Amino acid sequence: MVHDNTAYSIDGHSFEFTAGIGAGLEIGGYVHIEAGSGAAYLGQIIDIEVVDGSGGTKVTGCGAIRAVTDGLEALGGTATAFGLASLSIAGPELVEAHFERLRGKKASLEIGTMRRVADDPPATLQAAGFGRNTLVCGQSGSGKTYSLGLILERLLLETDLRLAVLDPNSDYVRLGELCDADQIGVEPAVHAALADRYDMAVSKLSVHGTRPGQKPLRSRFGRLPIAQQALVLDMDPLRDAREFNVFRRIVREIGTTEYTLSDVRQRAAAVFDDASRDLAMRIENLDVEDLGIWAPADVPAMTDLVPKDWRALVLDLGSLPSSGERSMMAASIVAHFWNARHDREPTLLVIDEAHNVCPQTPADRFQAMASEELAAIAGEGRKFGLYLLLVTQRPQKLHVNVLSQCENLILMRMNSATDIEHVATAFSHVPSSLIRQASAFSLGQGLAAGRIAADPMLFQTGNRYSIEGGSDIPPTWARPRGD
Repeated sequence: MVHDNTAYSIDGHSFEFTAGIGAGLEIGGYVHIEAGSGAAYLGQIIDIEVVDGSGGTKVTGCGAIRAVTDGLEALGGTATAFGLASLSIAGPELVEAHFERLRGKKASLEIGTMRRVADDPPATLQAAGFGRNTLVCGQSGSGKTYSLGLILERLLLETDLRLAVLDPNSDYVRLGELCDADQIGVEPAVHAALADRYDMAVSKLSVHGTRPGQKPLRSRFGRLPIAQQALVLDMDPLRDAREFNVFRRIVREIGTTEYTLSDVRQRAAAVFDDASRDLAMRIENLDVEDLGIWAPADVPAMTDLVPKDWRALVLDLGSLPSSGERSMMAASIVAHFWNARHDREPTLLVIDEAHNVCPQTPADRFQAMASEELAAIAGEGRKFGLYLLLVTQRPQKLHVNVLSQCENLILMRMNSATDIEHVATAFSHVPSSLIRQASAFSLGQGLAAGRIAADPMLFQTGNRYSIEGGSDIPPTWARPRGD
């Protein structure tokens, strides 16, 4: 006869359990399992099902054994199969000890509190885990932007990892500005100490865009890879062989990378052959020569303004006036980091609205270029210290060669069943029962899994330190007319 609140394991890795309906067990929560001969384990509930039987209503389910324990501490060692064992909800101290043991001496990022663990212990991410590619996804209004801002500022505070943020909605342009004490929820003395630490962490952070007070966000056309220069001119080496040949000859004659599109057009126009005149007309007809993203010859490009020891860059793509310029600049930035990979400086490349930068089906030639470069970074960047953090509302639209290389997942609320199933398929190493919890998440609630979390972890986002740059417009328009 099987009694309430019991478990067994046939392999020492997973366990099955039966418990009373009032045992308080929840998917993602932790349990303490006491087997025979004094053996004890920490387990995590992976799935639960309510069943009605002759003995009344019970819950059954399965879980994963996470650690050997003595009841107070998580220990090293390997679990073994066990027969009938007692099962109870694990205390928060034991869960915290488990996470701490797995983290070791590496930095942790406190992002809020753990859900479905008693007393709401701190939710921590393992900083070293960001040395693998990460996907952050959640629908609009899920708290995705706020939570990512919190993670980025914790990385600035607790690690030396460089951050480069492609910011199409101007959400992170105030990452270097600290909220006041009331907003953070701390005493003035604590806020003052935090301000000292934060000022030091962001002292080498710069924001580049076209808004007042921002550093210029401009590229030097001649410094782009030759393939990307050809893309700007919508020119194919085979389809447009004569014009491309003229273009290559002009570039070789210039002899530096400091030329502009105007330099190319003027030299082409000065040569009286059909291919040269066609190249000059192409530049004029495409109307790309005077776009604001190009640095004139006497004006420094963005890379000239970034010091060698930079720590964080926020690239305010949202300040650019057209989608074409945003797409060109995004492709240019991605290419820059890929070409600089041999510097071997650990860098996290954060791409918000990633489905518009590396979509499965590119809408233009610049998205195609960025997708190709990002696929290379996703597959090979880690050996050079170049890591991706991709943010999207629509994971199905991401290029498959980029998504398939993501090991870490931060999942916020998603209502779309097809998107949830797509994520579950892409992250098959994460229990699908936990991923499917996303449709019931509230604001700021999420799931972290992969190298960044000791176990798949349900969390509630805590207070952000920095000012959110792109918060939603308040719905004051919905007030009654008389108010």
